Amino acid sequence: MSHPLEPIVALQKKDRRLIKLMREIRDIPKRKSDIEAQLAGSTQKLNMARDSKKHTEVSLKDLELEVESLNERIIKYKQQQMDANTNEQYRAFVKEIGAVEREIGGLEDKEIVLMEALEKGTLIVAECEAKLNGEKEGIADELGELDERSVELSEMLEQMKAGRMRSAEQCDQVILKKYTRIMNNKRDFAVVMVEAGGHCGGCHMKLPPQVINDARNPTKIVGCNFCGRILYNPPQ
Repeated sequence: MSHPLEPIVALQKKDRRLIKLMREIRDIPKRKSDIEAQLAGSTQKLNMARDSKKHTEVSLKDLELEVESLNERIIKYKQQQMDANTNEQYRAFVKEIGAVEREIGGLEDKEIVLMEALEKGTLIVAECEAKLNGEKEGIADELGELDERSVELSEMLEQMKAGRMRSAEQCDQVILKKYTRIMNNKRDFAVVMVEAGGHCGGCHMKLPPQVINDARNPTKIVGCNFCGRILYNPPQ
């Protein structure tokens, strides 16, 4: 006489594979999100490099405008110098022109520093862009593999669900109902073997002798006194 739990045990094996498969399917979006998050650091560095370069460009442009304005002032002073009526006025314009030229010299020194910083900033931006593009290519491959795996798993899931349905039809429906309730609650095993020494294969608690004997009887369906899982104790 076959044990009525045999089809349930076979069904449980399918269910455990299904649980594992569905867990992997559920994990794929998170794995994709984690992979995409890897770009955040490199993207932030690139944005910072671009902002720094832009700030340098603005500062350099401001200096250039300031130098241009000072050169225009020199031209104005020289024109006024030509119209000077006295030596004192002439020397005053020479003094003003010299002061402006010194100011321009200081600004031009700052321009050189900013131009060097801009050149360095341009290189940093290029390096950050190259790194980010390289990471994007690698991540695109990983995301593509995950998408392919998702399709593959979805196809497997449909096949396994169909097989699971056929197996469920072979089970005693009363026992199946009890099995389903326990499986939904425990999420690991609903049917467990009686382990050596008379322990429950689910919670590993010591079972009463009568329960162990009843678990061998194919006409009885017994549960663990402690965890409630169905006990399966086929003859050796």
